[in-house]
Amino acid sequence: MRRAGFALLVLVAVAALGMPAGAASRKHEKRAKVHRSPARASAERLVDAAGPIVPPGDPQDPPRTVPPLPSFVSVAAREFSLTLSRPLVGAGSVRVELRNNGEDPHNLVVSPDGTHTPLASFSTLDPGLYERCSVTLAPGRYQLWCSLEGHEAKGMTVTLRVQ
Repeated sequence: MRRAGFALLVLVAVAALGMPAGAASRKHEKRAKVHRSPARASAERLVDAAGPIVPPGDPQDPPRTVPPLPSFVSVAAREFSLTLSRPLVGAGSVRVELRNNGEDPHNLVVSPDGTHTPLASFSTLDPGLYERCSVTLAPGRYQLWCSLEGHEAKGMTVTLRVQ
């Protein structure tokens, strides 16, 4: 099975270089004929049928679109931690959700990293409740933290990246 994989790799590399399949070294051609398996023959037909491989950035490539980053993040509050549903969101209007999954009340403040200047603040929520709000965020890092007495010092802080 390893040899079949090697032969396929050689064929793909040859195709990527734009060489015809027969231009591979004679040594590999002989080896391929001696050790030809039905799986290898099938793979070779697939590589030949695919045609030449176009290198990335070729002018004939259609323009590639990058999917937008998510614009929603959920923050789970537990005794004494905050967990993000994702560490990165896209710049602009971001929907932030605070879910109190703990046993005590918690709130949430969104600030630029390194400051305690609130850009958005959530109400103090009892256990089992959640709240959502939208905040406009520029690219950068933001600190999300619980502002209740002593909660941030006990670890209720997390960093969200925005691109």
